[in-house]
Formats: sequence, C-alpha cells, structure tokens
Amino acid sequence: MTLLYADTSALVRAYFADEPDHDLVYSLLLDGSEPVVTSELARLEFASATFAAARAGRLRHPERVIARFDQDCRPTGPIALLALDSGRVLPEAQRLLSTHALHSLDAIHLAVALLDALGLAGGNALIFVSRDAAQCVAAEAEGLTIY
Repeated sequence: MTLLYADTSALVRAYFADEPDHDLVYSLLLDGSEPVVTSELARLEFASATFAAARAGRLRHPERVIARFDQDCRPTGPIALLALDSGRVLPEAQRLLSTHALHSLDAIHLAVALLDALGLAGGNALIFVSRDAAQCVAAEAEGLTIY
C-alpha cells in the first residue's frame, strides 16, 4: 500500500474548487483509497490560506471550509495529522534549508515526510504530494517520489 504525504499546497487544491487540478487532487487525497498524512502544521497553514481566500472574495464561508478540513482530520477521516516533534524536525528542516531553495514551512513539511512519514510507510511507497515546484524539486532530490 502507498502512503501519501500531503503538503498544504496540495490540501488547498483539494478543498478550493477554483484551484487548478482541484478535481484530480480532491480525488487523490479525499476520495482515494490510499492513506493520507500531513503535519499538524497544515491545520494552521490551511486556516491561513482559507481566510486569505475569503478576504480575496474567493470563498464566502471560510468557517465551513475549515470545519470540513477539521472533520476530515478526525481519526475516522481521510487525513491523519502527524504530531510535530520540533526537537527532531527543526534540525532536519534547517539542513534542508541549507541544501535546497525552500521556504521555512515547506522545509518543515519535507522534514516531517522524511523523518516520520517514511517510517509510517514501513517499507511501502511514500508519495509526497505538493503543488509547490521548489518543494517538489527538493523532495525528489531527497529521494521521495512526488506527485
């Protein structure tokens, strides 16, 4: 079985109908058969993106979108949140920043995928799902399969 690690950029595509590739990413992350994980950091990033979209007039009811995301992150939902172990993740994120052209939060997501999600995959495939080009380049350079 393949494990999917979803960056916030992909999660936003899955929940915002006006995003490019919305149907494809929605099907993969929220309606697919493969388990999906992300860092608990995604909750804050997702709320930020949702409120920004509302301020820009793209969403009328941001609280509904956030409530849906929170519901999907419950134990019975399609997305599992991985606790952020800052003592392990932040040094790895700093290493990634020194090696790749990444923003800090993108490096944290990639570090969580490398340190935690790979272990959860248990020898099965891990696919890093992102819509951020620089993050995908870094993930691939670190040995991850990207989508």
